[in-house]
Amino acid sequence: MTFKKILTHLIPFLVFLVLTVIYFSPVIQGKVLRQTDVIEWAGTAHEIDTYKEATGESLHWTNSTFGGMPIFTTSDYNVFYWVHKALTSFIPTPVLLILLGYIGFYILLSCFKVKPWTAFLGASAYALSTFSLISIEAGHINKVYDMMLMAPSLAGVILVFQRKYLKGALVTTFFLGMQFYYAHVQISYYLMLMMLVLAILELVQAIREKKEKQFAISCVILVASASIALGSNLVKVWSTGEYAKSSTRGGSELSSKKSSGDGLEKDYAFAWSLGKLETMTLFIPYFNGGGSAENIGDKSETFKKLIESRVPRQQALNIVENAPLYWGEQPFTVGPVYLGAIMIFLFVLGLIIVKGKYKWWALTLTILSIMLAWGSNFEAFNDFFFYYVPMYNKFRSVTMILTIAQITVPFLGIYALIQILNKTIDKKEAEKGVLIAFGICGGLALLMFLFGGSIFSFESSKDARLLQQGYPQWLVESIIKDRKAFFKSDALRSLFFVFVAAGLIWAWIKEKIKETYMIAGLALMTLVDLWQVDKRYLSGKDFQPKRELSTTHFSATEADKEILKDTSYYRVFNLTMNPFNEGRTSYHHKSIGGYSAIKLQRYQELIENHISKNNMSVLNMLNTKYFIVPSQDGRPIVQKNPDAVGNVWFIKDLKIVDNADQELSSLQSFNPSQTAFMDKRFESFMPQQGDISFTQKGNIKLQSYNPDHMVYYSESPQQQFAVFSEIYYQPGWQAYIDEVPVEHVRVDYVLRGLIIPEGKHKIEFKFQPNSYKYGEIIGIICSLLVLALVIFTAYKEFAVKKNENPKS
Repeated sequence: MTFKKILTHLIPFLVFLVLTVIYFSPVIQGKVLRQTDVIEWAGTAHEIDTYKEATGESLHWTNSTFGGMPIFTTSDYNVFYWVHKALTSFIPTPVLLILLGYIGFYILLSCFKVKPWTAFLGASAYALSTFSLISIEAGHINKVYDMMLMAPSLAGVILVFQRKYLKGALVTTFFLGMQFYYAHVQISYYLMLMMLVLAILELVQAIREKKEKQFAISCVILVASASIALGSNLVKVWSTGEYAKSSTRGGSELSSKKSSGDGLEKDYAFAWSLGKLETMTLFIPYFNGGGSAENIGDKSETFKKLIESRVPRQQALNIVENAPLYWGEQPFTVGPVYLGAIMIFLFVLGLIIVKGKYKWWALTLTILSIMLAWGSNFEAFNDFFFYYVPMYNKFRSVTMILTIAQITVPFLGIYALIQILNKTIDKKEAEKGVLIAFGICGGLALLMFLFGGSIFSFESSKDARLLQQGYPQWLVESIIKDRKAFFKSDALRSLFFVFVAAGLIWAWIKEKIKETYMIAGLALMTLVDLWQVDKRYLSGKDFQPKRELSTTHFSATEADKEILKDTSYYRVFNLTMNPFNEGRTSYHHKSIGGYSAIKLQRYQELIENHISKNNMSVLNMLNTKYFIVPSQDGRPIVQKNPDAVGNVWFIKDLKIVDNADQELSSLQSFNPSQTAFMDKRFESFMPQQGDISFTQKGNIKLQSYNPDHMVYYSESPQQQFAVFSEIYYQPGWQAYIDEVPVEHVRVDYVLRGLIIPEGKHKIEFKFQPNSYKYGEIIGIICSLLVLALVIFTAYKEFAVKKNENPKS
């Protein structure tokens, strides 16, 4: 590849880089986004991060959140870990994410020999789709990383099916490897679905053309590439797979739980279901009102009404800054999934003029993603997927599947455009296609502008809640008027962009303008369109100084400082905020609550049935030594719990119960220091139970604490049964008595129990999952294979071609 050719790709990238830096200019000033997920997760991971800073070693278990749970990190020997570290060392995360989206989609389009500036148009539209920006603002960083890596992963598959085996293998291996590194399983699942549909279409074509052998070779290469990518990340993938069985994604043992078997409950999974009409937000962003709390400005009807009602100006500004504009069917939303009016127009154009497998691939996946996003609003279809399609019931927020449409819509749109530019499509057919697409998209936008205000009520089922919260009727009515006004404004806005796009393409077909001007016009209008909508949901006001953010959120209160004087090992229950959706307490203490979307299922059930109901028996058994509660003036103060039973104790009575339901219900009222309950399934691990003494004579205590290595010492005249106030989790935790491995059992629904022999003994619990022990070895081998593939491909692509053409 000559320098001149490299430059033709580099210049569009540099233009997009400048635009991205301008958009995220506050990061250049050292500011950061206030991302809820990122902030709260920093609290959750604080114990692990602090330990690694102090020792250089990685932990895989933390006791700082939800009593104790695994935190799975990748191996330091994973090649993709070092790629991530290199990129994030000099590129701010928001900028990096958008650049990855641009580069990835650019690579996908390059598989079809799209010219650089045309690829710039499609890649910019993909990278700046609102769902990406909204997800970045919320702090769903790993999700966005994997979203941005979907397109280049697909590009690798397409290259292999195009019989560019070596290049395709490298692209597939590298970008799938990065996908597995960030490990957002739901996004990776959607990617695999896209690859499956593509493979089916390739198989059909191979059978028709009698090229089954080439198809088989491609499949072998792709399986090998995926295996290397997966193997490099095996530590995290294996560990996550093991944990999923015990997490809230793995189903429940309780007969009272209406679960889908080994997945989420349907109501929980479908809680965020897209309304059927809400699909129109792909084309008209304010079709359903935008976000649940949106700044509608001082020109709005609501603001004018507030001023007329003599509400102080500043108070009026505060109200309109977080107006409940959204009137759709989801519980709440930050903003719509908007793909751009021009891209929707080009997509419709593609449906009309494009022929072949890529049209059917894009159309099938777009329709599928929309119908699946409807969730509970299309149960006849979605129930089948939820109950019968493997793994589908492990994911929530079904609207997330619109990430598929986020790729397929601009892909088919640009594919249609290059068919016209390459004159693959007959001129008259292209003209007809443009007219029909304009009639459909422009007509729909015009219809919404003219008659939408009469068709829809713009009322939300949540408006009644506003009245209950003290909103006067006139204020709710003014908000409804603003919803209608914003709806009509955006309908007209989409009509304008469709008109411009259709006009530019029509003018080129009629040879009125050059191709360069047409592409430049489409790119400029697309950027203006998406930039304006993106700024509604992620703008400079969402950034603040990093030091200010960490200081305001994690600074220790007087209550925290008082508790931290106690250097023993205990747990804290913070009741001054939602204890089960915050990581601040975990930053300072071992918390009963925490912040995680994938808690242990048993601990979640303990929360629902006992902890949330302030069952002191359960809180005592969890060694909850301190409560943080609000004082009369709102300040957090400390209450010490004298009944917390400590880290470990001998019991007087071990009661065997028949199942999980009985074990959980038995915790309703009991003395944890005297009695423990054990599911009968663990009886086989206790052949010596008849010889156990329940006198509680002797003593047992915690000698040293490490999150993944606990050491105790016991002294007893007889064999006894000890309960450890530590969360039971298998596979992973291994018990040792005097350095000899022994079996331990689960008691009291979530804790660990162990038979302790008479005499003096050293008892240890070590977190040693096989996924780390063996996964790291396989990961190293696969990482070396990745490096070898990169070197070999570089040699073949550059060294060999240079010998053939010394000028290149």
